[in-house]
Amino acid sequence: MGEAAIASGPPSDKAASPFRLTRYFSWVSLGLIALAALALGYFAQSLTLKVVSHMAERRNEAMTAVFTNVLGQDFAPITAPGLQLNAEQLRVLAQSLGLHTKTAALMQGSEIVKVKLYNRQGLTLYSSDPKQIGELKDDNPGIQSALRGAAQSMLTHRDKFDAFEGQRADIDLLASYLPFRRQGEIVGVIELYQDVSGFVKRRDALLRRLVLIGLGTLLLLYALQLLLVRRAQGIIHCQEARLQKANSELDRRVHERTEELALAKARLEHLAQHDPLTGLPNRLLYIDHLRRQINRAERNLEQLAVLYIDLDRFKEINDTLGHPVGDELLIEVGRRLSAIVRGSDILARLGGDEFACVLSCGDAALEAPLVAQKLIEALLTPMNLHANELQISASIGISLFPGDGRSADELSQAADTAMYEAKRAGRNRYHFYQPEMTTSAQDRAAMEKLLRRSLQAGELDLHFQMKMGIPAADLFAEPAPYSGAGPALRPCGAEALARWHSAELGQVPPTRFIALAEESGFINELGAWVLNKACKQLKAWRDAGLQVPHVSVNLSVRQLERNDIVQVVSQALADAQLPAECLELEITESVIMHAENAIQALLALNKLGVRLSVDDFGTGYSSLAYLKLLPIQTLKIDRSFVTGIGAHLGDEAIIQAVIGMARSLGLRTVAEGVETPEQLAFLLRQGCDQIQGYLFSYPRAAAEFAAEYAALCASPVLLQAEAEPSSLGAAANRA
Repeated sequence: MGEAAIASGPPSDKAASPFRLTRYFSWVSLGLIALAALALGYFAQSLTLKVVSHMAERRNEAMTAVFTNVLGQDFAPITAPGLQLNAEQLRVLAQSLGLHTKTAALMQGSEIVKVKLYNRQGLTLYSSDPKQIGELKDDNPGIQSALRGAAQSMLTHRDKFDAFEGQRADIDLLASYLPFRRQGEIVGVIELYQDVSGFVKRRDALLRRLVLIGLGTLLLLYALQLLLVRRAQGIIHCQEARLQKANSELDRRVHERTEELALAKARLEHLAQHDPLTGLPNRLLYIDHLRRQINRAERNLEQLAVLYIDLDRFKEINDTLGHPVGDELLIEVGRRLSAIVRGSDILARLGGDEFACVLSCGDAALEAPLVAQKLIEALLTPMNLHANELQISASIGISLFPGDGRSADELSQAADTAMYEAKRAGRNRYHFYQPEMTTSAQDRAAMEKLLRRSLQAGELDLHFQMKMGIPAADLFAEPAPYSGAGPALRPCGAEALARWHSAELGQVPPTRFIALAEESGFINELGAWVLNKACKQLKAWRDAGLQVPHVSVNLSVRQLERNDIVQVVSQALADAQLPAECLELEITESVIMHAENAIQALLALNKLGVRLSVDDFGTGYSSLAYLKLLPIQTLKIDRSFVTGIGAHLGDEAIIQAVIGMARSLGLRTVAEGVETPEQLAFLLRQGCDQIQGYLFSYPRAAAEFAAEYAALCASPVLLQAEAEPSSLGAAANRA
């Protein structure tokens, strides 16, 4: 019954089928056994040959060491550098030195049957067979390998061979080329011939035994397998009926599993195209949807809009409150934004805190800003997350099809550019893309490239602006408020200001390239250069006899965020051989507020001995809360308040408050942007410690600054009793 169930041909085939299986197995197995025997023999032969060669080569290396140690001095004359003898002269020299006798005596009792010595040019300097002395073997690969420090050996069989004791027949030899060293230097090559006939014979006998044993084992296995196959054939027939029954059950299960896989595939496709955190479409699905909408809009002559949405200051919330709160915030933002978008449109999370929306509409220029405003307003309601009430806003960039681009990449890039423009315009707003934005971005990229190579091109330089003050016993001590009579104003320091004269762009204003350096990250390299150059210039002035008390250098937020800012400052001072108190670092309020670990970094710098100043004081929004925590010595009054002296009572009141507060806290005050005698008189009456501005000095190159500084030290600005603004101006102009 089993044979009938298996076979599908005529009855004769049914009867032959079981025997055909055994016959096929027999022939295939015998063939495989033969191949296995051949492979085993080949493998055993290769392995034993390798073992024999390795052992013999080690012996040759050992004999080379013995030869070098025992006969090295005897062979020194024949291997002397520069020795040029012909073959006959070499034979005579070898004979006179007794090299044949000494070599034969040394090799007696070993398996070494021949020794040859070559110089680095491949010339045979010595051979135990004198006839071979003087032969040139410069193209021998074994000699070349040994000269490079790598031994090389080869196993050969010779019917006849000239050995130490005479000619020998039917011999197996291992010839090794080995470096001949003198004082560690390779001066030649030794060729040793070792008789390995005994090894080879034992190897051949071993191979024969291995092959016979292996072949017998394989035949035994063949017989056992044949019995198993015949037994298995019967079992197969018995299992056929069961398999047919199992097949039907399997078909049913496969159908069920296929349905499950289809559902799993659908879930995987959804995961591949959706953000796992918010459940919104991801960048992949967004791009695919946008391309399809572009094709549809082209066919139907319709419009569409792309909105790029970026959350304002999300990083601060994420870093301050932790990633769990940040994730909950993103989920809530996604929920609120999705409620605004129509079902026919798409809202996607591109990554981080960036979202994108594709709007299909009849008049995109009219509808897109309405949707953008609704999206902005949807985020204005505070969110209660993990016991924290959070307020978030968004900046949105809008690009329109087909005016701003005809491909997904063009529209996305345009919307992204417009979004950054919205951020620069003040955040929490939307901005349409304009072609000049791309031009501006390209110009910024070109300027950034030029800025990054400006240091190597030598286009950057430092200018210095003088600071003026009333002398005191301690330069940094608080002087008494000016009362209309007293000492003269004298130079008391300098501020270092970077200047860039580009070969392509000409003189670039600092307001342009400093902001670009901040955004691009080049500010770290630029700031380190300014710091080092300012310190070295101060040292140069002092060495030349110009005693400038200190130099001020501005510190950016990116520099303060670096973990190695203290090391950078320390290294700059060490390279210039300056004490730390000669350096003052100016930090703006925004730097203190937005730099992570700002207070810790400032405390470390203060511990180093560097003096710290808060620049543009009064223009921030929370400096008073941080003031008591900061290790600062100076408050710098912003020029915007100084400009209002005599014109705006509010500015004067702020200056009075800042100076009074600084005096109560034991801090020094510096007013920048002083340009008129009236401003100077007001500041001195309020007790301002130092003055900086065009009234006394413009930013100058180092040499010009030094000359101006020396002149003002020699002829200070005299302050007359009950001085009127006009007289102060005359004194300043005279200086």
